[in-house]
Amino acid sequence: MVLTSRSSSLAGLLVAAAILYLARDVLIPLALAILLSFLLAPVVRRLEGWRLGRIPSTFIAVVIGFSILGGIGWVAARQGLSLVEKFPEYRENIKKKIRAVRAPHESAIGKAAEAIKEIETEAAPASAPLPVTETPPSAFAALAELVGPFVKPVGTAFAVLVFTILLLLNRESMRERLIGLIGARRINVTTQALGEASYRVSQYLYMQLVVNACFGIPFGIALYLIGIPNAMLWGLLGTLLRFIPYAGVWVAVAMPVTLAVAIFDGWTPVIWVVGVFLVLELILVNVAEPWLYGRSAGLSPIAIITAALFWTWLWGPVGLLLAVPLTVCIAVMGRYIPELGYLNLLLGVEPVLAPEARFYQRLVALDQDEAIELAVEHQREHGAQALYDELIIPALALAEIDRHKGALDPERERFIFDTTRQIIEEFGGEGGGVEAPGGVCVVPARDEADEIAAAIVARLLPGVKIATADKLEDGCRVLCISAVPPHAASHAGSLARRLRKDGRKVLVALWASDAIDRIKPRLLEAGVDEVVTRLPDALSQLTRLARGAASR
Repeated sequence: MVLTSRSSSLAGLLVAAAILYLARDVLIPLALAILLSFLLAPVVRRLEGWRLGRIPSTFIAVVIGFSILGGIGWVAARQGLSLVEKFPEYRENIKKKIRAVRAPHESAIGKAAEAIKEIETEAAPASAPLPVTETPPSAFAALAELVGPFVKPVGTAFAVLVFTILLLLNRESMRERLIGLIGARRINVTTQALGEASYRVSQYLYMQLVVNACFGIPFGIALYLIGIPNAMLWGLLGTLLRFIPYAGVWVAVAMPVTLAVAIFDGWTPVIWVVGVFLVLELILVNVAEPWLYGRSAGLSPIAIITAALFWTWLWGPVGLLLAVPLTVCIAVMGRYIPELGYLNLLLGVEPVLAPEARFYQRLVALDQDEAIELAVEHQREHGAQALYDELIIPALALAEIDRHKGALDPERERFIFDTTRQIIEEFGGEGGGVEAPGGVCVVPARDEADEIAAAIVARLLPGVKIATADKLEDGCRVLCISAVPPHAASHAGSLARRLRKDGRKVLVALWASDAIDRIKPRLLEAGVDEVVTRLPDALSQLTRLARGAASR
């Protein structure tokens, strides 16, 4: 049933991808509008709090937002045109640098290029090609050729403007329609999913703004000190262009590098510009971005890169801009909709395996270094008792289950037990300075896993002795029978009935057992005093039973 639902959801995703590609001319403006609505919605809510009303608040927010975008675009265009106009003044510098780079008569590559040019000239046809007479276009065709390149961008911008206004004006209505589309029975789940998606996208955009500013401000200051004209403008454009993942930063640095090549006689300013860029980018890419972006968006670094490639392939440069916000929404859907749970599994930043499963996987893979590293990390974060209770003992239970199924070969079985013993010996314990009263003994029920769990109890509770059922000391007034599933209950029950005599108190530790509600009544009927499944409970109950036995 699960496989069928996943197959149908995967087929649905393929159909959705096809629709996204075929309807991109309509969906791209809508996606851009949704992104802008995320940014402008807080402004609208703040203005509405001042009792300006929904329509005036939306109008003011949209005017402010699009004015900022338009102003930045206009300034950038003006600066670009100004740079192009000044290119003739820098022509000699540019020619000199091009000649220095090519060095056609001094390097082997240059000589090879000259030889290839000579061969092409000799191989060219002797007769000149026939002249082609072009018919001058009509006035309508000339106008269409002039206006054509601007029609699609202007139309897209207008569609984004309209969609943004409608989304801001009808926020609640659009949310209700989306809930109705997904299903009225999932109101709670859908509401949580929409809230988390909105929060994660907003957090991602905020963190991206912080990281981009950490690039743009130092970059602009450095350009000013180097002597690049309009340095603060290039810093601002660097901040904005870095919103386009991976590609935008190269466009941001290309413009000041071009200026440095054109303006200055030597190469030193160019090297300085490139050096400052590389230092800032290496720091941000290797330190800030993977951690901040992944955590704020809830996506793994690999998911971010994959999303950038996928959405760029699907929608081009606009897809690259929208890659992370769209993928965040998809991952959130996988978190709340069971049929799409594998999406969150593939894209999310949360650990896929539980800590004990990760530790057991390293043991099964015979990777001692990784297993010990996980143990060290868990002890450092949670303490020695949690290490044994949450990592070692559950891993022993998983090993016992596989061993009884015949799925664990002798080599791996020996490796698992030896490594866990080594960890217990090296890591020690934290008894907290409390020593159990005398007369407490731990008895393994049967297997080696039971023995290792018994050693853990003795390590954490000083004064406890490890005994066997055949050689039980007379001074053992309190017994702890250590039993690791899956056949722990039967062994522990028979052992408890055999050892319970002379007023001994018996505690059975069914480590990491899930069937405690069913098994515990049977053990209590057999005369067992306490039944526990967790290490902290075993330590506290043993201390209590030992003190009670000592007081008699």
